[in-house]
Amino acid sequence: MGDEEMSTPVVLRVQRRDDPVGAVTEYDAARRAEEYPRLRVGAPLFGHAVQVEAGRWRVYAVVSDTPQAARDFLAHWLRELLDETDDVGRAAELTAAVDVLDREKRDLMVVAGRAHRVVRVDTFARFGADGPEPPRPTDRDPRDAEDHDSFLEEEIVADPDAVTGVSEAMLRVELSTAHYPRAEVPADVYADSVAAVTDYPLGVVLPARYAAAECVGGSWRPYSRAVATPQLARDEIAFGLRHIEPRLLRLTDEQAAVLQRAADELDASPVDDLVVLGRRFRVTRIETLLRMSHAAPEGPRASDPDPEQPPAADR
Repeated sequence: MGDEEMSTPVVLRVQRRDDPVGAVTEYDAARRAEEYPRLRVGAPLFGHAVQVEAGRWRVYAVVSDTPQAARDFLAHWLRELLDETDDVGRAAELTAAVDVLDREKRDLMVVAGRAHRVVRVDTFARFGADGPEPPRPTDRDPRDAEDHDSFLEEEIVADPDAVTGVSEAMLRVELSTAHYPRAEVPADVYADSVAAVTDYPLGVVLPARYAAAECVGGSWRPYSRAVATPQLARDEIAFGLRHIEPRLLRLTDEQAAVLQRAADELDASPVDDLVVLGRRFRVTRIETLLRMSHAAPEGPRASDPDPEQPPAADR
């Protein structure tokens, strides 16, 4: 991670939030930036976006670990639009677009005059002296599963010219200049990461994600996928303790019972840090950034792993 010179000036429109909730949120963000000053770039997420107008894109389903999974989601989304339309011409256009996505690795489609693009979202975790940043007191954290936001239903308009708060503006500057460290990734991954800083300088911060992490040998590593809320990340830990660890590690009945009790306690009394059988888990907060240029959001990079093939590629 490092700072790079931007090739063109980037203007942020900032407005201080004076409402009580906004003031507390800004305070939390500033305090956490001091407590967890180091940013680490994580694995990307992929979704798709539809152009609303010049410079503004509506972002959907940022859930996928690979570009092809995002293409498949885009195809599924277009099929839903196809099922809802009675317009013969629009139906023909949607059918043709789905057919292309089923057979080709296509990251940009124009349907009904609108650009549909597979997008890449960078993820970041803050680290301090005690490890990765946990959820903040002001983060939404519904306990009822029915109240969780669904990635598949989430719609966000990415507009780099929109007015933002002070803390979010500072975060955008911090994230937009961040890239993978040269020593930690292959040369092509590093080169693409550095190039993205100047090619897509207008980043928009998307809603935070959450993931479970485990401390192993003094270092923290991911234990779960990124999810919408802290409670969903706790659910990932509880599921692992109940169903994965006993089989994976071939634990004794007594050890498995200890993990079961820990999962039950986590369900009853949600916490963000958990130690069980000498293992330490933490719910971590994940910052997300959609990099954008004046023309479009960033799509998949050449160095991004993309092993899957479209479902009808060989037909």
